Amino acid sequence: MTAKDGLRENIRAALLDNIGLKVLSLLCALGIYAFIHGAENAQRTFSVSVVTIMPPESANRQLMTQIPNEVKVTLRGSRTQLDDLRSDDLGTLQLNLRSGRETNLDLKPSMFRVPTGVQIEEVQPPSIELRWDDVVEREIPVQIARTGDPAPTFAVKGVIGSEPKAVQARGPRSIVDVMQYARAAPFDVTGLTEGVYRRPLPLDKPPKLVNYDVESVIATVEIARELAKKEFANLRVEVVGLPRAVTSPPTVKVRLVGSNEDVNAVSPESLVPRVEPKNSGADMSKPGSVYLDVLLEVPHVKVVVDPPKVLVKW
Repeated sequence: MTAKDGLRENIRAALLDNIGLKVLSLLCALGIYAFIHGAENAQRTFSVSVVTIMPPESANRQLMTQIPNEVKVTLRGSRTQLDDLRSDDLGTLQLNLRSGRETNLDLKPSMFRVPTGVQIEEVQPPSIELRWDDVVEREIPVQIARTGDPAPTFAVKGVIGSEPKAVQARGPRSIVDVMQYARAAPFDVTGLTEGVYRRPLPLDKPPKLVNYDVESVIATVEIARELAKKEFANLRVEVVGLPRAVTSPPTVKVRLVGSNEDVNAVSPESLVPRVEPKNSGADMSKPGSVYLDVLLEVPHVKVVVDPPKVLVKW
């Protein structure tokens, strides 16, 4: 037998002789290794869901702090236990805030459910600061803007009306007390002609944590013919029935308001402001004086005289 054959035989014998005993020894070694290392302490961090029990609506309290949806819990225990543990096994963290008065919550280990032999090393965050506000109701006026323009020669008359004129806003006092108005969607008047128009308009969403008692309003807008204005100055006041009478001041200013067609059709020559002393009941048989309204009529046009009264002397 050669040296090479002897070496091969020795290796074969080392591997195969007493093979059963060798396999058993290997299994025992692996078991001892797994037992020793499985029993070693280890750490793992789990996420635990948070469930919040809020005050009833009748308490009129609003939590202004954002509560986290979950907290982190670091556990210490055997590696075997921690490897088999899942976040769902820890259940949920229930925060009882029914009173609406808590200002700080300490997250203690006793608030969590963990298996026997496992300890809680750390909770993050360790505490939660809370800020509350009273819930109030307040009447907020509705504001409606307009968009577009009516048809040519027409204009929006007055302001856009709203039904209701105000809404009830309910929410935290710190927000509701500073609200100035509830804005609705704009009223589009594009191309509208003379008439009264009513439309439902949705309200814009209120600020966070605030609710309105209605979601929309009825808006009303009136469209009228566009008015033109024209002024005539230094028009002499005529005294009817008393040729020698004079007025103070002797002239007045006249302003006409109406449609373009009606106002532009009026010429200065056709405007004759007048006073009628005989209709005042004053005694015309002797010298005297009286304040009288200045009279002037123009068909289809509003007439404004400045000053509206003059002193008539005779």
